[in-house]
Amino acid sequence: MRAGDTLVVPKLDRLARSVPDARDIADGLAERGVRLALGSTVYDPADPMGRMFFNVLATFAEFEADLIWLRTREGMASPR
Repeated sequence: MRAGDTLVVPKLDRLARSVPDARDIADGLAERGVRLALGSTVYDPADPMGRMFFNVLATFAEFEADLIWLRTREGMASPR
């Protein structure tokens, strides 16, 4: 991606699996001048509300992924 491009991701959990990974990716894109659109909302790393919103979404995406993993492990242990 080049400066001025916009990376469009339908959901944050498609971008990263953890909050630190999401932050690293978003920060790397911002350093290169690439915008990040989550769904129909463009994430603005220069705006404090944009950063906060992104961090909240990343936290929920990581939580959802952890729940899915936990339920899968419980489901696999049940038949044993």
